[in-house]
Amino acid sequence: MLLRNAMDLLDEGVVISDEEYTITYVNPAYVRMFQLQEERIVGEKLNHLYPELAPEKRILSKSIKEKKDIDFEGMEFQWQGMDMVLHISTKRFIHEGESFILIRIFNMTEQSRREKELIHMIEEMTANIVTIAKGYALLPLQPILREEQRHILLERVPVLCQEQNVSRLAIQFSGITSIDEEWAVLLKNLMMSLKLLGIEVVLAGMRPQVVMEFAQNHIQLDGVRTFMNVQQATKYFLETGLKPNFK
Repeated sequence: MLLRNAMDLLDEGVVISDEEYTITYVNPAYVRMFQLQEERIVGEKLNHLYPELAPEKRILSKSIKEKKDIDFEGMEFQWQGMDMVLHISTKRFIHEGESFILIRIFNMTEQSRREKELIHMIEEMTANIVTIAKGYALLPLQPILREEQRHILLERVPVLCQEQNVSRLAIQFSGITSIDEEWAVLLKNLMMSLKLLGIEVVLAGMRPQVVMEFAQNHIQLDGVRTFMNVQQATKYFLETGLKPNFK
């Protein structure tokens, strides 16, 4: 009774089923999560509650058939018009000689939404292509704080440049206060990708400390034009390219 009372207080959903899929207990959090009624659940078959659930999402069935505990994080689940993201885990146990499975369900929907918003914000900040004029654009570099930013730069910047018909790109360094060898490799790979797409790349706004680190790390960017600031780079683009269209 004490254990049941404790599970009743949990914020996570808890279901207990026997190996015949018959529900023997659900806690209030589970009832609220799926907008069900406890008196209509206990005694029912769990697999009958969700008849349209895809086989790979039938965690209880897998736990029973494989006779092992299962942990599934990030399950996308649609229920009564709700799009949910769940973390589901099972724990097998014996009670009075009979086998049962305890299922814990964590609703990760809000956390997943915040993570997606954060990733989107990081993508927008990391690969922010600013149009100067038709065919000319600016990429303000941001400090690399997360590993995925490296992939974003290498994958999104060439795609965005191609989508926006960018033929000449100025990479702005004013937001970068320090570089290392990994930064140098990242920059070289990015510039190589852009060059293969036929995009001319120039660097602008390097801080003196960054210039020193380029020299100290023996980083060479042969054939790459550099400018003190974005204004100089823009002037170079406008004076050496086709007449731009500012519309």
